[in-house]
Amino acid sequence: MNREQLKDRLHILALGDVISKPACEVTIKAFDHLLTELKTEDLEQSEMLFTHLPSAITRIGEGETLEGPSSEIMKEVRNSNYYPTAENHIKNIEHIWGHTLPEEEKAFLSMHYTTIIEANQGGDKR
Repeated sequence: MNREQLKDRLHILALGDVISKPACEVTIKAFDHLLTELKTEDLEQSEMLFTHLPSAITRIGEGETLEGPSSEIMKEVRNSNYYPTAENHIKNIEHIWGHTLPEEEKAFLSMHYTTIIEANQGGDKR
């Protein structure tokens, strides 16, 4: 997915009142940050993360919660070489948004981030 595809996806979700405007803004900044880090313009396997992220921010804003991934999945995620990088991206999201994410959301985001970082390690796809 490239930046224009992300903006199109977010526009559709916002038109359907599925996500909030702040969620869109945070998501675009998080996407750009990841593009810069991976030195690419197109992120493979990123659709799940960049649908989950704006939905999560909107859900949190509305006071909704969800159950995190299983402990078995999280054990595997935490053992990934890319987990520390994923954690840094999650901290960046919290900084951009100005709020702390619930642990359950952080778990899902770290799962998505480790997958994307691993899939795009070739980088420099400009």
